[in-house]
Amino acid sequence: MVDSPDVSREYVFTPSVDLPSTLESLNIQYLNVNESQVLVIFNTAILNLESVEGKLSNLHSTEIMVYELSRDTTTAKPESNALTLITDFIDQIASTEKTTVSLHE
Repeated sequence: MVDSPDVSREYVFTPSVDLPSTLESLNIQYLNVNESQVLVIFNTAILNLESVEGKLSNLHSTEIMVYELSRDTTTAKPESNALTLITDFIDQIASTEKTTVSLHE
């Protein structure tokens, strides 16, 4: 197992998404921490997702951090893997919800 890098990204959805419903429709496991934070198991990694603006059920802006990389990650570049993981997750949510997502820098 590779130590998880300190990688996070902030995204904006237009229009907002109902994240719990989207995760359920994609059969992605998650654990609600509170109305604005959720832990998501995606590709055997754990993502920490916090709403920057809005509740998870009406998510407009979010920060995603890789809490733990997949156990089978053995690369010498864990930051690159973390960024790819976040991008894959966001792309899947945006595609399913047919919403536009942009990286907030």
